[in-house]
Amino acid sequence: MKRKGFTLAEVLLTLAIIGVVAALTIPAVVTKVTKDQYVVGLKKAYNTVKQIEREAIQEHGPMENWSWSTGSGSAAVTADFERYFLPHLDVLKNCGATTEEGCFAEGLTYLDGNDWGDFNTTEYYKIVTSDGMSWAYGKAASLTPLSVRGWFTVDVNGLRGPNRLGRDIFEFGFFPSNLGFKPNGSYTWDGITLITTSDVDSDCSNSGSGRYCTAKVLSEGAMNY
Repeated sequence: MKRKGFTLAEVLLTLAIIGVVAALTIPAVVTKVTKDQYVVGLKKAYNTVKQIEREAIQEHGPMENWSWSTGSGSAAVTADFERYFLPHLDVLKNCGATTEEGCFAEGLTYLDGNDWGDFNTTEYYKIVTSDGMSWAYGKAASLTPLSVRGWFTVDVNGLRGPNRLGRDIFEFGFFPSNLGFKPNGSYTWDGITLITTSDVDSDCSNSGSGRYCTAKVLSEGAMNY
């Protein structure tokens, strides 16, 4: 009896086809999984800032009555952050409003790949929370009642890359009115004007900065860009 089987050439051809298919599909699968992890991290960060907001209001009363420090330098940032927000965060490492490294990554970029800057300055209060997320708080100098008073910037996977706005880094604006913390991409700096959907979509593109992607991701529940 003759036994039927695959020839060596057929086996090699099959392996080659499998290799090509894997090379084409695995990167896309990995990218989707990574994006999904960023989305989960952002949702958790959003829940954190809303919890901070609720607890701070319970402790200090309505936000419009809070006493804010004048200016946006190190002393003002520290005073406001430590008074209203720090007690409601589970802090693993505290770098404060200093140039100390280790709380927020360096070499940050916008979504389009251009250099963004560095939070390791005295104008930002930096911490790492127990879940490994990096946080930076910056304060606006303006004291206009309805305008944005400050920003929470969060890197949902800490010091690990890509350290890119709109990927693993997101922003929340803080309005000391009835808005409270809002995902960047919701309102303009005045706290009154809604940002248009077309502006958000344009900013969350390969040529955009990525600043408005916080609102887009939370609204859509996915990173569709």
